[in-house]
Amino acid sequence: STVEERIMSIIKHHKVRLQEVNSIIRACPGLTAYEIAGRMRWDIQCDSWADFPLMQKWFAVGEALAHIDYLLESGDILSEKSNGLQLYRPRN
Repeated sequence: STVEERIMSIIKHHKVRLQEVNSIIRACPGLTAYEIAGRMRWDIQCDSWADFPLMQKWFAVGEALAHIDYLLESGDILSEKSNGLQLYRPRN
């Protein structure tokens, strides 16, 4: 595979993940990044989010936050603090 193919693959993955995160936030406003990550699809052999190994959860939340930050910067979603938690909701 060429460098260009790899770049296009990463861009496609990013767009799919942005849509997934945005859909989760629209369906369930007021979630934390941890809760959003728990609703995302992952290629890991676990029956549920609760069964994810701790380090995999750490990486999953990091990826979710990267997409959340992008959606915040683009103005698609908003964040607010509630009881010390950062929550995310759709802009409209």
